[in-house]
Amino acid sequence: MTEMELRSLAEEAGFRAAVISAKDIPVDGNFRKFCEDNLCGKYNANYSCPPGCGTVEEVHGRLLAADKALVLQKVYDVGSYENKEAILRSQKNLNAAVLELAENLRRNGMDCFCLGYNGCPLCEPCKQKLGEPCPFPEKRISCISAYCIDVSKLADKCGLDFAWVPEKLFLFGMIAFRKNV
Repeated sequence: MTEMELRSLAEEAGFRAAVISAKDIPVDGNFRKFCEDNLCGKYNANYSCPPGCGTVEEVHGRLLAADKALVLQKVYDVGSYENKEAILRSQKNLNAAVLELAENLRRNGMDCFCLGYNGCPLCEPCKQKLGEPCPFPEKRISCISAYCIDVSKLADKCGLDFAWVPEKLFLFGMIAFRKNV
């Protein structure tokens, strides 16, 4: 599948999109502290989040093992950053759309993994809480923060908008490809 075809599929799914070489994804290990602060409640409670998703070095290595990544963006009207319900709804919407697009790409023979926000929603509760193995390790979606991606720099490299404005939420997802695209 060509880069243009990937962007077209992403745009049909409601995203703004760009394709970037995996080696050009900006990673900053200092972002892991945001996961460790556990404001979302997923730290050590979801296989897609730290520490279950791997160390900073391991997740960076996973990114570098990919060839390219499809960077996905949606902008949501949330009224204000105080509207936690709208923010969580927007994050869930983004994750669902990223997971659906990734599944579509897998059906077309693409070997990929995806990133979104706020931990994987495939099992509620996550099997980690039950002490059971993840039933979907190849399909789960990790938080973009767990991978220590500097979203501001990523947006800049991809020519996508990013801003901190009270009424809008700029959310990003990513689908990384393990084979040449």
